[in-house]
Amino acid sequence: MVTRLQVKVKTFFKEMQEMTENKPQNPTNSGTNGLEQTRRSPLVMLLGALVSIEALLVTAGAIYFLSRIFLETPQNLSGAVVIFAITLVIAIGLVATAIGAFRTQSWTRGAIVTWQILQFAVATSFVQGIQAWQPVGWLLIVFAVGTAVLLFTRPVITAMTAEK
Repeated sequence: MVTRLQVKVKTFFKEMQEMTENKPQNPTNSGTNGLEQTRRSPLVMLLGALVSIEALLVTAGAIYFLSRIFLETPQNLSGAVVIFAITLVIAIGLVATAIGAFRTQSWTRGAIVTWQILQFAVATSFVQGIQAWQPVGWLLIVFAVGTAVLLFTRPVITAMTAEK
């Protein structure tokens, strides 16, 4: 007697085998390596651009924190190094996410949503804090909300969840 689990396992291995089989290349279009060129939605490109801008800004923040370590004498050197390291790790993650967004990889959606939530939290503290930082907070809120809304538009969802 065959159980549902056995059927699912057989189906899984059959699909994996079909995915790994080599498909013949199209000899008339040798420049694509047998992969079809697909036109990306302008909204997907805009999403990638927004995440890239955010990645560049966080990278600039990491460079700023690094420069403050050397140009000023921090009261707590280990704290300054930790803040720089955390900012650098976030910047590297955002760069990877931006590259993934341009490649329409599905894993980027979760990373983008998570970053927008964190960015929104930081932005609200800027808006509620020192008067001079309020415009920066509002700009971060616009970026976070705009990117999050863009992430849930139909063309972006379709492009990022389609089988490749």
